[in-house]
Amino acid sequence: MDDPKVRQALIMAIDRDGLFKASYPDGPHKKADQILNSVPGADNSGFEPYPYDPAAAKKLLAESSYGGPDRLPKIMFVGISAPAIQAAAQFIAEQWRQNLGITAVDMKPQQDSYAGPDQNSVQIFRDDVGTRVPDAVSYLAGCIASTSSNAQNKLGGYKNDKVDAALAEAATKAADDPDRVKLAQDAQKAFRDDWAFIPWYSQAMSRWATKDVKGMEKNLDWQVVAPWDVSVG
Repeated sequence: MDDPKVRQALIMAIDRDGLFKASYPDGPHKKADQILNSVPGADNSGFEPYPYDPAAAKKLLAESSYGGPDRLPKIMFVGISAPAIQAAAQFIAEQWRQNLGITAVDMKPQQDSYAGPDQNSVQIFRDDVGTRVPDAVSYLAGCIASTSSNAQNKLGGYKNDKVDAALAEAATKAADDPDRVKLAQDAQKAFRDDWAFIPWYSQAMSRWATKDVKGMEKNLDWQVVAPWDVSVG
């Protein structure tokens, strides 16, 4: 979507609590409000969760360059395959229908290899991001920096100079320098204001431990990031 008011309207028209319950009513995952998850800087990041405000969303859509739902192009979802993903996409589409009057929505299971006739008309990619190291800079550099494959291919060539500058400066800081985390948080907040994604859930990794064991959180390689911090009781 080329109009930021349209993007903002689409996001604010979604009850994300309802979205999570519709797709994962029994867990084990957790509702997400931001990109960062399970890395230093994810907590108290200063990221303001996107609000659910159907009235404001409807007003934004009317104020946009499209003037309302009737002139919008068909909204194409891709990567809609597994049952939970299908439930989430259907919930979003119904929210848009009820709150914004949008009915022209289509869903396709293909994602990275999408080769349908509407390839150039894809508005919504269902995708996930993460990091194999406990570092907020690496996390965001792989998904919202303009040089990332995600920004180039899934976000339509996304580029925000504030995001790039903050991440580039953060990468020069030592791992234990608090400015490294702060700059990553600043980059995430700058990305927020572009209204370019719909936060959904943070994946729960298998722990293989009882609830009394602390510090067993794992990365995407199923490795315990800081085994020296594991404690019992």
